[in-house]
Amino acid sequence: MRFLRWRPPLRQVLLPPGHTGPAEGGGPGAHEGGVRGGSLRAEDVIGKLREALGPRAVRLEAPIPRRVFLTVKAEDLRDAVKATLGLMREARFMTLSAVDTGLDIELLYHIDLLGTVVTIRTQVPKEKPEVPDISDLAPPAEFIEREVRDLFGVEFVGLRPEKLYTPEGYEEKPLLKPREGPLPPQARPVTEALMGTGCAIAISRTVMRRREKMGLPSTPPGACASPEAAEELKEIAKAVNFAKRAGYDVEKGRLRYR
Repeated sequence: MRFLRWRPPLRQVLLPPGHTGPAEGGGPGAHEGGVRGGSLRAEDVIGKLREALGPRAVRLEAPIPRRVFLTVKAEDLRDAVKATLGLMREARFMTLSAVDTGLDIELLYHIDLLGTVVTIRTQVPKEKPEVPDISDLAPPAEFIEREVRDLFGVEFVGLRPEKLYTPEGYEEKPLLKPREGPLPPQARPVTEALMGTGCAIAISRTVMRRREKMGLPSTPPGACASPEAAEELKEIAKAVNFAKRAGYDVEKGRLRYR
C-alpha cells in the first residue's frame, strides 16, 4: 500500500498565516488598488502617515500601486520609521539604499506592509553626513547602516562603532564621489557674485574708489546698489529653489563646491 503525503497548495506555503493573498476570480483583491489580505492600500498608508507626522512629512506620494514615497528631514527620520512600522504588526524593514547625488547622500529606507512598500527618503549633506540610527527600531538595519558608514562615510548617530567591511584605521570611503555641483567652473564666480551682491560681476573695492573719485556712486545702478533689492533677489532665488539646485549655501554666501 502506498501512502501519499499531503502537500498544501503552493500559495498557502508562500503566504504568511492569516494572509490570504489576492482574491481569485477577479475579486476586489485581484486588481490594482484592491485590499490584499491584511495589507493596506497606498492611499490608506498616505492618510495614516500624514495624520501621524503632520508637517514633518515633507512629501508623500504614491506614483504606482503599492508604492509609497515619504520624504522627511534627517531629524525626523526616526519618527517617520516609527510611524511606518506602527501601521501594522506585520510591518517589515527590508533594506536601506544610499545614493551619492554629488553634494548630498540620499538615504532610502524600504519598509514592507504586506505587499505595499513604503520608501522613506532623506538627505544629508556631504559636509556633515549625519543621521539618527534606527537599529533599535528595526534591528536588521544595523548591518546595512554599518555598510553605508564604511562605504559612504555617513555617520549614524548612536550606532555601534565597529566597522563591517573596511579594516580599522582605513579612512577612505570607497563609494563616496568627490563633492561636485551642477554648475560648470566658468559659471561659479558669476553665480556667487549674483547671489551675494546682486551683480553678475563682483565689483572690487578699487573700482568702487575710482568711481567715487569720478563723482559716481560706488556701485552702478542695479540690485547691487540697493541692499534691499539684493535681499529681494536672494529671496526670489530661494523661492524658485535656485540656491538648492545650484548648490549655493545662503548662510555662508558661497557655493558648496569649487
